[in-house]
Amino acid sequence: MTNANFNSLTEHDKVIFFLALSEKVVPLLSRTEDQILARKVICKCWEWLKDKENSGDTLYELLDHEENGITIIQEMSDNKTDVIAWDCIIDAVAYTSRKAFEREGVEYYPEPIALVDDTLVEHFINGFERCIENADSYIERLTSLLNDDTNRKTMNDLRTKVLKELQIRQ
Repeated sequence: MTNANFNSLTEHDKVIFFLALSEKVVPLLSRTEDQILARKVICKCWEWLKDKENSGDTLYELLDHEENGITIIQEMSDNKTDVIAWDCIIDAVAYTSRKAFEREGVEYYPEPIALVDDTLVEHFINGFERCIENADSYIERLTSLLNDDTNRKTMNDLRTKVLKELQIRQ
């Protein structure tokens, strides 16, 4: 996927792009407790996307909490695949957090979030391709789904629909 294709997505769809593909890397985490935490964190982001319930600060805390933030867990990992998978998940949460802060009209962002913009997708895709076989096919299918407006009218549970289309277990 080229950056141009990503840039043609709506802001809403860009968040879906990050979250849906992040769900695909969760099973690669070697520790069950990490998989559970990763799913919980990603679900908080989906909740924000659906209902705008979680604030930018709440989502940022998932990244950078000093005891159980996912960046700390990634830093403690010595498993190369885990580090790459966490990179994807961290990118998705950081991007969603940034969008939440923007929606709230926040003037100043936490330093790591201030650096987040659409160019983050390049880092994300690089990591996704390094840990997912046939990554391009997942990216193409997701992009096609996001560009198909006929699906929009029938999408009650967006997360379930996207994950089903990509054949990702929930």
